[in-house]
Amino acid sequence: MNYRAHRKELLSNKAVRREYDKLLPEYELVRSIIAQRVRKKMSQKEIAVRAGVPQSTIARIENLTHGLPKLTTLKKIADALDSTLIIKLQAKKSG
Repeated sequence: MNYRAHRKELLSNKAVRREYDKLLPEYELVRSIIAQRVRKKMSQKEIAVRAGVPQSTIARIENLTHGLPKLTTLKKIADALDSTLIIKLQAKKSG
């Protein structure tokens, strides 16, 4: 079984899906950080140096091991990646 099939099977369970959906914003944030880093061909260490944070902070953020980082840290990472940090509230989908 490949990753996509396994993920689809797991998400067919309503309890798993509910918990996954709760973490979706965090996953999307991390995915965007990693995607920007890869696109810029930068290592975690390079971002850390430019952002003025330890490399371990970047690793923890990318692995979601200590929850969400502070907004100030996200701003530093965005600057290090020559990116814009966009945070917004969006109405929940009804249904």
